[in-house]
Amino acid sequence: MTLGDDLPGDWVVETERTTHDEFMGREYTTVLYRQEHTRSAVYINEVIDGGNVWEYNVHHSGRDGDLGTAADLETAKQIAFAFMNDSVASV
Repeated sequence: MTLGDDLPGDWVVETERTTHDEFMGREYTTVLYRQEHTRSAVYINEVIDGGNVWEYNVHHSGRDGDLGTAADLETAKQIAFAFMNDSVASV
């Protein structure tokens, strides 16, 4: 599933970048979505878990912000989109 540019409501992509880390010998991706009229944000960051496995952590600004983890970026974006869709529907 390619999510493309079809962001829910008034959410925008503020940052989506892939950076090469020479020290770690790998690339990692960071994504930041922001709701235009609020201070709400959804972050996707690559993290390494206790088993030395890289995964994507998805969280939002505010209390209890953890939305989950995913093995790949596309699934992480699906988690983020589900939250953003819910936030638009509740307004």
